[in-house]
Amino acid sequence: MASTTQQIGSAVGLAVLVAVASHGTHVADGPALVPGLRTAGYTAAALTLLGAAVALTLRRNNTSRPATDSDTETASPALSA
Repeated sequence: MASTTQQIGSAVGLAVLVAVASHGTHVADGPALVPGLRTAGYTAAALTLLGAAVALTLRRNNTSRPATDSDTETASPALSA
């Protein structure tokens, strides 16, 4: 499932970047494509930074509260008998 999702995400991302790069360009000349490719590069960088920020924001907090004596006594009553 993760591999399929990665493949679909990559295809959609590439399609978006190609659309951004070719927006407003009517000729397939080398120098005419440079501004669109630059914009696509900036778009890719911005989306990468946005994804990293979201990933860092949604990171789980793995700190747990310390166990107390009352927690260990009620957690295993069969072992204490």
